[in-house]
Amino acid sequence: MTDYWNHNVAHHARIVRAMPPNCRSALDVGCGDGLLARKLTARAKWVVALDASPTMAEQARLRTAGLDVEVVEADFLAAVRDGVLPPHSFSFVTSVAALHHMDPEEALRAMASLLEPGGRLVVAGLAMSRSAVDWLIAAAQVPLVNTIRLAHGGKSGPDGMPMSFDAIPSWSQSKHTALQALPGARWHRTLQLRYLIEWTAPGRAPIELRQGYTAATRHLTVDHPPLG
Repeated sequence: MTDYWNHNVAHHARIVRAMPPNCRSALDVGCGDGLLARKLTARAKWVVALDASPTMAEQARLRTAGLDVEVVEADFLAAVRDGVLPPHSFSFVTSVAALHHMDPEEALRAMASLLEPGGRLVVAGLAMSRSAVDWLIAAAQVPLVNTIRLAHGGKSGPDGMPMSFDAIPSWSQSKHTALQALPGARWHRTLQLRYLIEWTAPGRAPIELRQGYTAATRHLTVDHPPLG
C-alpha cells in the first residue's frame, strides 16, 4: 500500500514527535487505513489502532501487517464504557479528524482517562469558519496551504473513508470544548485548516516507562487480554 498526503497526514510528523520517550503503548482513535498507526510503531512498543468502520479496519490490518499493531473494529466510546480499553492503559493517545464523529467532550474525557500518569494526548480536528475573523484567518492561510499541497503533489486519501461534515464545530466551539474537557490543554489552529489539542496527564510516568521498555510491560498496564 502506497503512502499519500492530505491535510490530515500533514499532522502526522508532529504527532509522532509529541510521543513520550520510551513510549510503551499508543492508541490511534479513528485510525482510518492505519497510516498513522504504522508511523507510531517507530516510537511505541505496541500500538492499538481503533476504527468503527469495517472497511477502514480491514485496510489498517493490511497496512500494519507484520508490525506490533493490534487493529480493533469498535465504536470508541462503547469500547471505553465496556472496558475493552481499560483506564490508564496507554502512554500516548491520538486521534486525527475523528472527534466530530463522536460527542467531542465525552470523547476527549474518555481519551484522557486511558492515559497513564504523565501520558500524552494529541488530537487533530476539523472546525468550520462561522465568523468574519475566522474567514479572514482561513483566507490568509490559503496561499501557503495551496503551496504546501502542490509541493506534496496534491491531496489524496484512502478509498472508503467515512465522511461527515454535519457535526463539525466552529473554531470557538472546538476550543471551548477542549478546555472544558481537558483543563490546562493547549489548543491552536494549524496551517492545514485544522486545530490541534495537546494535553499531558497529571502525575509522573511509571518507573518502567521512565527507565525503558521491558518484556514484562509489553501489553497494558493492567492485567488485560489482547484487545479485539
